[in-house]
Amino acid sequence: MIVYRHRKTGNLYLKLDEAKNCTNANDGQLMVYYCEYGKENPMKFVREKTEFLEKFEAVKL
Repeated sequence: MIVYRHRKTGNLYLKLDEAKNCTNANDGQLMVYYCEYGKENPMKFVREKTEFLEKFEAVKL
């Protein structure tokens, strides 16, 4: 799994997986499933892959 930093806030997130959106309006859209990094009960999120790659950068810890 890869850790990413949000470019604007500096917060760290763990990329968990990728998935395909199968809703009618967005069928086939690639999504990234990720969560807050380093938290006991991390909040989980889903974001369109292109947008994720624009707003986040991979970091080495």
